[in-house]
Amino acid sequence: MFGTPDILRRNNFRVTNHVSSNLLLSTIIIGTSVFSYGFDTGVLDTVQAMTPFERRFGELNPKTNKYFINSTHLAFLNSFPLILYAVGVIVASQIGERFGRRAVLILTNLVCITGTAVCYTAEDYGQMLAGRMIVNMHVGIEAWLVPMYQAEIVPGAIRGAMVSLYAFNHIFAAFISSIITNATSKYTDDSCWKIPVACMFIFPILVLLGTPFVPESPRWLMRKGRFEDAVVCLDYINNHNEDYVAVDEATLLKEALSEGATKGRWSDLLKGVNKRRTLIGTSAAAFKQLTGQSFASQYGAIFIKSINVMDPFQATMIKRAILMLGPLSVMLLVDKLGRRTMFLTFASFAAAALMVMGALGSTSSVDTDITIKKGIVAMAMFFPFAYLVSFGATLVVIESEMPHITLRDKSTMIFWSTSNVCNFVATFTLPYLLNAPYANLHSKVGFIYGSTSALGVLWGFFFMPETTGKSLEEIDEMFEARVPAWRTKGNIHQDHKQN
Repeated sequence: MFGTPDILRRNNFRVTNHVSSNLLLSTIIIGTSVFSYGFDTGVLDTVQAMTPFERRFGELNPKTNKYFINSTHLAFLNSFPLILYAVGVIVASQIGERFGRRAVLILTNLVCITGTAVCYTAEDYGQMLAGRMIVNMHVGIEAWLVPMYQAEIVPGAIRGAMVSLYAFNHIFAAFISSIITNATSKYTDDSCWKIPVACMFIFPILVLLGTPFVPESPRWLMRKGRFEDAVVCLDYINNHNEDYVAVDEATLLKEALSEGATKGRWSDLLKGVNKRRTLIGTSAAAFKQLTGQSFASQYGAIFIKSINVMDPFQATMIKRAILMLGPLSVMLLVDKLGRRTMFLTFASFAAAALMVMGALGSTSSVDTDITIKKGIVAMAMFFPFAYLVSFGATLVVIESEMPHITLRDKSTMIFWSTSNVCNFVATFTLPYLLNAPYANLHSKVGFIYGSTSALGVLWGFFFMPETTGKSLEEIDEMFEARVPAWRTKGNIHQDHKQN
């Protein structure tokens, strides 16, 4: 058996029509790694709003006699880790191409443990920044690996729902972290933030223990010419179905690969139909970060704390509880309603929420009217839900489906590098947009991100294809047929005739 326990292959059983026990176990283990990523970012984004954290790593404001982290240090603390995120993407793509997906899964969790140790032992701002940068390298590796890994091992009929688990695990983990941070926020010493950070050790250790039960990607094995290993992995995942013949599916994959080079060149990304695929994936990656993601996540607790109408840690916990409905909605509906319908509907809601927040922040009584402040908080809590269903989870699915099989590693690295650059720009500039003595827009920042969200809706209508229910090979056919985005719903050949 190729790297997985043979006893599980022999005792693989059916869970649903498309899910076997081995596939479910693999998804849980991969999902735990995503849980670790979500938990880590949830903890680190929230503890920076804690008073003991500000006292340890910030400075005293002589006018208010309170500790705070200035805009520059706040920008560095949240944006500089994205540099290591980019390094993580590059390292993951190289190791993933040479040694396989499982090697990357092991690496990312070892990096996570290292970064957590640096954060936990931090005594000054510089060490905390270094620790967060190492943890974010883990996030970059994770982001490159998981959506693609899941897309390569799950059946096309449920790929949208299964890949959406990426977003759900992330948000569920952030919700669990908010319960812990809310409980410890009442402490007045460093244990306030150290206890949540210590909990970050748990999940990467669990993943490392479960890695032997996760199969290698059959598509990667096939690209490396390891036909027999690919057959074994396909059988490990799918032999719960008595009619399933792993050799037949492996042969189909081999035929699909034989139509092009085993490994495409960088220049191929912009040739023929691959140019369209690359532009769609790159645009999706950009819109995912330029539509308010950093406002909702990295700076969410700090923003709510500044409004001063409710406890920011309780608000964060409630917000993340609501957020869990987003990925659940995608998992339940994306393969029924389709990617385009889900995206266009909820992206419009996201744009509207941001515009309303900006309008409320423009009123003359915003500093004194409690009702207006509550309205701003309400929009700040609703926006992340609409964002997740549209720019978040749905675009994660689209990105994972855009690369051609011969260009998957290169395409994925381009998409995530684009995402990282855009995330860096948004995250670095946001403290200066929000706070005095700089732009001091505060709630009016909603006008900026609301506008980019509206542009995202227009992009989705004209350029985002419908991939629901299509295998990766059928998606290849769709692009070869040059079907316009608004006609890509349903059968490939029917769409081509309509065109």
